[in-house]
Amino acid sequence: MEPIYARCDKSCNQSFYVKHFKEDKLHNTIEKTYFNCPNCGQEYVCFYTDEEVRKLQKKQRELQRKLKWVTDADEVKALLIEQDKLRAATKERMDAIKQKVEQQHEQ
Repeated sequence: MEPIYARCDKSCNQSFYVKHFKEDKLHNTIEKTYFNCPNCGQEYVCFYTDEEVRKLQKKQRELQRKLKWVTDADEVKALLIEQDKLRAATKERMDAIKQKVEQQHEQ
């Protein structure tokens, strides 16, 4: 994966490349993916996942592989519709997890 250019907009305003993301297992099956500013250590959460999200992501990867080989226009259209549904379901679930984790963190 290509490094991502970032700026610490919460603390030191330092620019840097994110070369590696970190993962921490939280309670139950929830995992947090994040990176830290190398200058001040400020944490930036990218996203949270659980078993359901990881299954949805796996389905998306499988669908991507399938799309590479399909030539029938109707089948491609159907697969793209399925892909959009999977993306929407994944985003909805990830947003719900983020809200739950952040609410628990505030308490």
